[in-house]
Amino acid sequence: MKNKIFLIFLVKSILSFSASKQFTERTEFLLDTIFNIKIEKNENANSLLENAFSLVKELESKLSNFNKESEVSKLNKYKKCKVSPELLEVVKKSLYISKITEGAFDITCKKIIDLYKEKSKEKTLPEKEEIKKVLMETGWEKIKIREGEIYLSGGVEIDLGGIAKGFIVDKVAEFLKSKGVKNGIINAGGDIYCWGTNQENKKWKIGIENPFEEEKIIGVFEITERGIATSGNYKRYIKIKEKKIGHIINPKTGFPVENSNVSVTVIAPDCTTADGFATGIFVLGIDKSMKIAEKQKNLEFLIIDINKKIYKSKNFPFEF
Repeated sequence: MKNKIFLIFLVKSILSFSASKQFTERTEFLLDTIFNIKIEKNENANSLLENAFSLVKELESKLSNFNKESEVSKLNKYKKCKVSPELLEVVKKSLYISKITEGAFDITCKKIIDLYKEKSKEKTLPEKEEIKKVLMETGWEKIKIREGEIYLSGGVEIDLGGIAKGFIVDKVAEFLKSKGVKNGIINAGGDIYCWGTNQENKKWKIGIENPFEEEKIIGVFEITERGIATSGNYKRYIKIKEKKIGHIINPKTGFPVENSNVSVTVIAPDCTTADGFATGIFVLGIDKSMKIAEKQKNLEFLIIDINKKIYKSKNFPFEF
């Protein structure tokens, strides 16, 4: 579901195999990425995996902008809708993250994203006046929620590409836990949630990809009962007139982010939170992000800058 111009997630799970505990897994291409679910083996495991992937497809059909009949598409069209609990929940979480990041994360950027997509087809960049016009129809403050209804004012349209994947990962994990699955890991193209323990009865090991050397890991950390997401601007971009244009857009300026960040990894109590904050922190830059880290007790993050320097919050469990 990630908009191709918007985000990429590059965390990889490192799974150690052992005979001490048996797992089963299934992989499908969904949400525009490789979606893998791995759970402890039991007599109902195959049925649970089938139901879990059905849930992914159901949620995607509600939250995707690519589906013209989705709830999101209908909300963008009519500007006022009574919505499902799932859409209501993910929009509320989005607004919370927007407030904390001072608008660096903003789901009302759909028209900005669409503008860049259209201009890329013409091998050109938007003019300043075009960006200025579109910015007048963005802003997370223009979303209002009243009694289960969502209202969009000022011509805004929403795109959940920066948070929906993490949200779906969380919902699948909740479903599996409710069915008695005590150990598992879900990896949706780098948006990860893990719980319980791995095959060796230890916490799950997660590796962070080196943004400067493809397929190499800069370090690992062990974790459980947490969500992880990484946002980067170094693999997915558009190239116009020999210039690489990063796909993460600053919602306030309408221009691609050009700070010193190369990669941001976030650990949070859930993958939805990690997903949204990974984008917001990438946009904010290092100094403002560190101030957020000091205030958010359940949020840990690691930033790699263009000079290969690593910055991390106090309790990020990282081993070089």
